[in-house]
Amino acid sequence: MNLKHLFIAVVIVLLSTGYLNIQGAEGASIYPTLSYTTYQGYNVTITDAQWVSIAYPVIYSSNFSTYNWKSSPNKDFILFDTSLTGLNPYGGEFIEAMEVIGNFTTANVTLAFKQIAYMDATGDGYSNQEKLNAGALPGFYNSTPYSFNNPSTRSEYGYVLIAGVIASVAILYFVFNRKKDE
Repeated sequence: MNLKHLFIAVVIVLLSTGYLNIQGAEGASIYPTLSYTTYQGYNVTITDAQWVSIAYPVIYSSNFSTYNWKSSPNKDFILFDTSLTGLNPYGGEFIEAMEVIGNFTTANVTLAFKQIAYMDATGDGYSNQEKLNAGALPGFYNSTPYSFNNPSTRSEYGYVLIAGVIASVAILYFVFNRKKDE
């Protein structure tokens, strides 16, 4: 195995674990376009740009949660499923609140999040707000405020995994590429 193969192996492993995020062209859509009908009968369509410019600034606000979601690697999954093609249960509660509240504006989005704060999207015994404040995802049953004792330690696990993968590949390279004494 030469250095080129080692590099390719490391890139493949990082891509497969999701730690190397290579996206398409600049400005490519991340969030799905969704539509809902307000109780007044108005059809509202939410585009990727609106998620980014209206909903996520509310989520990133310190008035929304005590956890720093803007720096979280899981921020895209607050409202969406892991494939980013649909809503998770918390996202569903959010859209249901928006149907009653009305148009997709910053004030209405803030109001909708406040209305669903003390609900339990997954029925696991933790309110949506408890999960958000702890850095857990309210739309996922297995993401709880106590998944890790300290939410900031979760980000460290990613670095440990990357270091482990690189060390493993390096060890394998040197073990299998030793020159045999003849």
